[in-house]
Amino acid sequence: MTNVNSNNGPHQRQPPPAPKLDMNFTAGAQPDIIRANQKDVYYLAVLQEQMTSVFQQFLGSRRQHQWQKEINTLSDFSYYALTTLLGTQTLGEEYCDLVQVNEGSQTYPLALRRFFLVSIHTLLPYIYTRGIAEVKRRTRHQRSSLNDAEAKKTWKTTCVEFVHSRLPQVQEFFTKNVRPIHLAIFYFVGSYYNFSKRITGIRYMFTRQLGPHEQRVGYEVLGVLIVCQLAIQSFLYAKKQIQNAREKREQDQKEAAKMLAEAADSAPAVEEKEIEVVTEEDDFDFMNEFEGDEDDMSTRELSEEEMEMLKCALCLEPRKVTTTTPCGHLFCWSCVVEWCQNKPECPLCRSSVNISHLIPLNNF
Repeated sequence: MTNVNSNNGPHQRQPPPAPKLDMNFTAGAQPDIIRANQKDVYYLAVLQEQMTSVFQQFLGSRRQHQWQKEINTLSDFSYYALTTLLGTQTLGEEYCDLVQVNEGSQTYPLALRRFFLVSIHTLLPYIYTRGIAEVKRRTRHQRSSLNDAEAKKTWKTTCVEFVHSRLPQVQEFFTKNVRPIHLAIFYFVGSYYNFSKRITGIRYMFTRQLGPHEQRVGYEVLGVLIVCQLAIQSFLYAKKQIQNAREKREQDQKEAAKMLAEAADSAPAVEEKEIEVVTEEDDFDFMNEFEGDEDDMSTRELSEEEMEMLKCALCLEPRKVTTTTPCGHLFCWSCVVEWCQNKPECPLCRSSVNISHLIPLNNF
């Protein structure tokens, strides 16, 4: 009797192949990500309210208000620690069929990366705000006692000045410019809604298969509106800076003109005072005529010896309004008058000279 193996029979029927699952999921769209974030924010508020009531019962209202920021931070960290840190979806992600994946590899993030994500999202803002407030509190008295000379000596005083003066400007720039730019990029691309996910490189993947008639909508229009808003703000800021620079320049010109006017007003008074000292007995109004004679004198055609003879012994320049002393020495009018006001003597021979005895020489 021959044993026939039924398994090797020619008429054996092969089982049908298992259906293949299409695992090519699409990235999370902007509406789903925003809806999931709103859902998480709602549950975070509920958890904060419950933890606040618990701490109020154990610590009292006064301590509860004193540690409210710490309570909120603890509740946020607890929410994400029990979901993201443990490798499960948050309530908002589960509601919108989203799951976190690594950028590029489409794999689930490791525990270390998830820990960094939760820490940056919940603990870093609290540490920053508390740290800056504590630094300002500790250095407020030190900053008030610093002067300009001491502020440039050490790096510590420079850091103190940066925290009190420059850091608020950096925060304002971040709030008014960096955050809207980040949000506009999200509306255009749909990659990162939070800074923590952009830093850690974690984005969302949509886990539900879309039907043939389902369409994903985007928020590109909101991105365009944010870009327009930033462009208008930049234009207004540039216009304000140009206007401030123009006003500052006009103010500087007015101050310079005012100083010149004051100098011009004080110059005739000084000149009048000098002339009054000079003209004790004689009238020297004809000095204006001598001032014009110097333009008629051509010194370029004279020899070097003649040039030396025409130089004033006080200013060592060609004499202007040649004036002689009673002893016969020649000088510039302004030079010898100024000299005699300080010392009433001849600069060369030291003989006594009165200003009223100085004689201007016409056509000399």
